[in-house]
Amino acid sequence: MSKKTIVNTTANLLLHIHVRPNAKNNAIREINSNNELRIDIAADAQDGKANHELIDFIKSILKIPSHQLEIIHGHKQRDKVLRISTTLDNHDDFIERLKNEITTK
Repeated sequence: MSKKTIVNTTANLLLHIHVRPNAKNNAIREINSNNELRIDIAADAQDGKANHELIDFIKSILKIPSHQLEIIHGHKQRDKVLRISTTLDNHDDFIERLKNEITTK
């Protein structure tokens, strides 16, 4: 993906994420040079399980309800766009929380 991970819009934060399903555990692995988040998800990619696990994982890091999170692109692909409905005041805080969760193998 060549798009930027973090795009500020009026009331939404858009994250471009590359998901690796069937991982050992849930973890944010990196924000690469193209500003993509790379996230490992322990759930299987079948029947939307990995998508649900991704939402649960992000909401636990950001401490927001799941109704504020929506996958808007890539439901059946590893490359996804996740929309977080929030105010502009929270964007920087959310990005810092995600960066603080980066795990290296």
